[in-house]
Amino acid sequence: MADTLAISLTGPLADEVRAAAEARGLSPEDYVRQQLAWDIALGDEEAEDALGVEEDIAAYEDFERTGIGIPGEEVEAWLRSLTTDNPLPRPRPRKLK
Repeated sequence: MADTLAISLTGPLADEVRAAAEARGLSPEDYVRQQLAWDIALGDEEAEDALGVEEDIAAYEDFERTGIGIPGEEVEAWLRSLTTDNPLPRPRPRKLK
């Protein structure tokens, strides 16, 4: 049995891992190791809950650093419009502060 395990990611998943790792100041490899450790330590359901909070914190830190975001009112209006005959276009991030 080998001491290491290599996994190759391609396409959108690889891009998402790179972006998530960069947002947290980690290498993609360290990010994946961290996420797997959380998943194994907490179990599937608890890991998903913890990941959501972690993503929220990273998103807020990113907003604080860049000032780029989408106002909540625009997101709410867009979501409400999705059940109508005239849905609004998806709001785009922009510099807010």
